[in-house]
Parts: sequence; structure tokens; C-alpha cells
Amino acid sequence: MNPTAQLLEPEVRELIRDGRYSELRDALHGIPSVDVADILAELAPSEAAVGFRFLLRDDAGSVFSYLPAEKQEELIAELGAEGSLRVIEAMEPDDRVKLLDELPPEVCQRIVGSLSPEKRRVTQAILGYPPGSVGRLMTPDYVKLRPEWTVAQALAHIRKTGRDAETVNVVYVVDEQGRLIDDVRLRQLLFAEPDQPLESLMNLQFVALKADAPQDEAVKAMSRYDRIALPVTDSRGVLVGIVTVDDVQDVAQAEATEQIQRLGGM
Repeated sequence: MNPTAQLLEPEVRELIRDGRYSELRDALHGIPSVDVADILAELAPSEAAVGFRFLLRDDAGSVFSYLPAEKQEELIAELGAEGSLRVIEAMEPDDRVKLLDELPPEVCQRIVGSLSPEKRRVTQAILGYPPGSVGRLMTPDYVKLRPEWTVAQALAHIRKTGRDAETVNVVYVVDEQGRLIDDVRLRQLLFAEPDQPLESLMNLQFVALKADAPQDEAVKAMSRYDRIALPVTDSRGVLVGIVTVDDVQDVAQAEATEQIQRLGGM
């Protein structure tokens, strides 16, 4: 650890333990990412997870890239643990909104992928999406492709990665930054020429949900567009998950039950 990181590490540790998260964010902002990564690597996993969660989004993405692979895996596991969730839930709602950025997409996707379906709806609070939002519903089990691939390459990738996907009837095309640029039906791929570029099948007319949007928007969109799944993007358009018709049916059923209970109360 270099001298800058050594000087800051005790202060960072104290701010985390005292729950002074606004001061923590200010203390870490502007410090070289490699130094912040060194500091987090010296902390206990639970403290490192809290420190990482209150970094600004762009800072967090850069810091994560400097962490050794084993520390990255440790951090992902700790962020998905109930201890980190309790830190978030203990905050005042106003502070939570003010301090919690979206996580960098590479971290967000790995956390969601590490959770069981039963834990996702609860633990995804750590991602910064509010209760009742689309982000609490999404699953990471989808297939994404690149526009420069040929149809043959796309089909080979679907065979390789699509076995555990929620659906392969629709696959998603992303750019180098992971931003969603289109969706493509499997039927289109099956009837295209093998050497045809994937971008030649694209019309750039897709429907997507925002991760922080209310869940009832997913219900309405799924019904309106007659889809079995819809992609979910973050505030920058990066694909972070999908919502399936099964997820939406659960939400619709819960809303219907609530309405019936209200009528019963009347």
C-alpha cells in the first residue's frame, strides 16, 4: 500500500464503523482509484463492501477494475449478503436516495447473477433500486450478442450460453459498453444466411424498461406489446437484466389481491 492509502485507511475504517457515509463518500472521491482499491483490500470484507457501496458510480467502476480477482469475488459475495442489505435498510430514505448511486453494470450483473431467485427481490435493495421497482424483479438469465457477429456466430453463442436463460426466443444486442441497441427474435436468426451480419437484421425498434421504474409499468408494457420478456436497462441504457412474463404475473396478481382487499375493507 502506498503512503496516501496508508494515511487514509484508518480514517476510512472509522467513517465506515461510525456510519458517516456522506463523509465517507467525500473522503474517497477524487482519490486515485488504485489507492481506493488498496484501502478496500485492507479492510474486512463487510467493511470493504460498505465502503464500495457508497462510492460514486464512476469511481466504483474504476476501483473495481483495480481490485485483484479474488477481492472482486469476495466483494460481490459480501454485497449480496444480508449484512450489507441491513446497512442500506437502516438508512433514512432521504439519505439512501442521496447516497446510493446505481452500481456499475459489471458489478450489478454479477451480484444479481449470484443470488437465488428467492433472495433477489429482497437483496436487490443493495443495487440502489427502490422498493416496488422493476430492478427488484429482473433476472440476469438472458443471452446478449454483438452487432458485428455473423448469424452463425450468434447461433453458436446461443447454443453455448442459452441453456440457463429464461428465454432464447428473444436475444439482445449490445454495444462495447453493454448498452442495449436492439433485440432480435430467434426466428429471424434461424431463417437468415449464416454469414449474414447480425446488424443487418436489426431495426433499432425495441421496447425496454428502466430499472428504477415502478413494477406496474412492466405489467402494462408486457400486456401492451404482448412480450414474454422485456429487457431492463440502467439510467445510461446499459442492459442489466430482463423481466419475464412470470415475474409480471406475480406483480399483477399481487395488485389484484390488494384491490380486492381494499374493496373488502370498504
